[in-house]
Amino acid sequence: MSDFTYILPFNNEKFPIGIRGELKRKGETKLYNSLKNSRLSVDKLGTSYYVDHSGRWNAEGINIKFYVHPANIDSLNKNSNKNSLFAICNNLIPGEVGLDLKNIIFAPDLSIDLEDEEDIVSDLENQVSETTNSIIKDILPEDIREKGKYMAEVYTYLYSVENSLRVFIGIVSKEKYGQDYFSSLNVTKSLRNTIANRKEKAENKKWLSVRGDSDLFYLDFKDLGTLINSNWDIFEAYFDTQDLSYQRLMKWQSVEI
Repeated sequence: MSDFTYILPFNNEKFPIGIRGELKRKGETKLYNSLKNSRLSVDKLGTSYYVDHSGRWNAEGINIKFYVHPANIDSLNKNSNKNSLFAICNNLIPGEVGLDLKNIIFAPDLSIDLEDEEDIVSDLENQVSETTNSIIKDILPEDIREKGKYMAEVYTYLYSVENSLRVFIGIVSKEKYGQDYFSSLNVTKSLRNTIANRKEKAENKKWLSVRGDSDLFYLDFKDLGTLINSNWDIFEAYFDTQDLSYQRLMKWQSVEI
C-alpha cells in the first residue's frame, strides 16, 4: 500500500509560473525568456520503475512537456537547458507526491497564430522602410541620394575585394609556412606599428566594428600591397610583375567615392 497522493498540489497553470520564478531567481535569463509564455502538461507514463528500470517502485513516471514558440525549440533542446529545467521541475514536485520525473520535452505551441505574427513583423519592417525613405527624400536633394546609393555600391565592392585579398594572402602564406604563417612572414616595422596601433584603438574604443581574428584584418589596401612586396618570393607566381601588383592595389585604395 502506498502513502503517495499521485496528484500535484498545483495545477498546470501554476506550475510554469513556479518554474519561471525559479529561473528568474537563478539568473537563467535566456531560458526564462524562451519560456515566458509557454504552457505545459504533465504526461503520465505508467509505473515509474518499469518505465526505465529506475525510480520508486510504487510511483508513476512522468514527462513534463512544454508547449513553446517553434523558434525556441532548437535552443531549448540543448542538454544544458534541459538539465536546468529537469532539476527545477524535480525540486518543485513534493516528495510525498508519487510522480518520478523522467524527461523534459518541448513541442510547438500551435495556439500561437504564427502567420499573423509574421505578418505583423513584415508590416512593421515595411512601415519603417517607407518612413525612412520618406524622411530621406524630405531632407536630402536627389543628387545626394543618388550619390549615396553609388557610394554604398562602391563600398560594398571594395569591402569584398579587400577581404578577398586578405583571404588570398592567408591561403598562400599558410601553404608556405603553416598555421602560424603570420609570424613567418617578413612584416616591416612600420606594418607592425600599424597593427599594434589599430589593435590598441580597437581595445580602447569598443564601439568600433570587430575585426577578424588575423593580423591581416588590421591592414588596409596600401598595407597589404606593402606586405605582398615584402614577401614577393611567395606571391610572385600570382602577379605579372611586382610593380603591377602594387600599382593595382594603390589604384583601388585611391578610388574617389
